[in-house]
Amino acid sequence: MFYFPVKAYNENIIELANLLKKNKNLLVLLIRNKHSSHDLLKQKNSYLLDFGYLRFIPFSKIFLNQINLFISAYLTYIFPPHSKNIYISHDITDMAMVNKKVEKKLFLAFSKIHFIFLSSDIVIEDFIKKFNLFFTKTKFRTPKLINTGYLKLDHIRRELDLINNKKDSILLAPTSSIMLKNLNISNDLIKIIDNLLNETKNKIIFRPHPLDLTKKGNINYVANIVNKFKDCKNFSVDLSSSYLKSYSKAKLLVTDFSGTAYTFAFSTLRPVIFYSKNEAKLKKTEYNNLLYFRERQQIGYVSKNIPHFIKLINKFGLSNKKMESKIFSLRRKRIKYLDKSLKKTRNEILKILK
Repeated sequence: MFYFPVKAYNENIIELANLLKKNKNLLVLLIRNKHSSHDLLKQKNSYLLDFGYLRFIPFSKIFLNQINLFISAYLTYIFPPHSKNIYISHDITDMAMVNKKVEKKLFLAFSKIHFIFLSSDIVIEDFIKKFNLFFTKTKFRTPKLINTGYLKLDHIRRELDLINNKKDSILLAPTSSIMLKNLNISNDLIKIIDNLLNETKNKIIFRPHPLDLTKKGNINYVANIVNKFKDCKNFSVDLSSSYLKSYSKAKLLVTDFSGTAYTFAFSTLRPVIFYSKNEAKLKKTEYNNLLYFRERQQIGYVSKNIPHFIKLINKFGLSNKKMESKIFSLRRKRIKYLDKSLKKTRNEILKILK
C-alpha cells in the first residue's frame, strides 16, 4: 500500500508503484485522501481513504490486516496493524529543518517505521546523528536506514530531457516563511522581486514553499506577493505540485536554504544563488556545520545583500562550463545510485517482502 497524505510532487513515487505492479505476485494499492494530488485519480488501483477517519469505518481492520507493506514519502501517524512500514525521505542533503523541540516530535513519528529509504550517505549520517541526539537514553527502536538513491532526482532528470523550454527565467523558490525567520529570505523577498523587475531584463517565476500554501504556513504572505506583482508582465507564479515546468525555464534558482537548491542544481547542472542576509548570524549557529551550507559555493553563489545580489544577476555567465563541472562533480560525489534509484528501491522493497 502506497499512501499519499498531502498534495505534493508524487510522480516519482507513482513511477515506483507502477514498476512494482509489473510483478504479478503483488497487489499494489494507491491510497489518497482529500488533500492528495489529482493525478492519483488516473492511476489503476487508486482509492480514496483518509487514514485519519479509519476508526469510524466499520470492519476496516479486516481489510488492513492484509497489508504486508505500507509505503509513504510523507510522515504519517496511523498504519495498518501488521504491516512493515517504509518512509521514503525526500531530503537530498543534511537540512536545517525546524527547532529542536519540533524536530524531536518529527523523529518520534519514526517509532512505527521499520525502514527509511534515503538519497545519500550524507543524509543517512544526518539521520543517525539526530536519532543519537534525541533517543540515546530511551528504548527507541531505530528504523533501518538504506541508501536507495534519490528517486525524485532521477525522475526529474528524465522528464526535463523531454521538455525543450527557453531558459529565460529566474526561479525564486524560498523555504517556508515561518522557518528560522531570522535567517530566511521572507522579509526581503518583495524588495528582491522589485529590484529584479526594475534592474534586470529577466522573467521571474515565484514558486512559494508548499507549506506556505496551507494553514500551517503563511497563506497571506504568499497572497501579498502575488497581488503586488500580478500586473507585471515579467512576473509569474507557480502553485502547481510539480516544479518541472519552472525548472525547465529557469537559467538559475534563487533560494535561502530550501532543499530544492540541490535538487535543481543536480538535475539541471545550472547554478543557485543563496540569498543570506544574516550570514554572520548563520555562522554562529549549529547549522553552519551542515554540508548544505558548507557546499553552497559548489553549486552556485552566496549573496548577503540586494545590491550584491543584483550585481551577481547582471554578471555575464553565471551559468558556465566551470560551474557546471563543479555541480557535476559534487553530484557524482554525493549521489551514489544516480539513474539507478528506481530499480534499487524496487529491489529493496522486494527483499523486505521475502
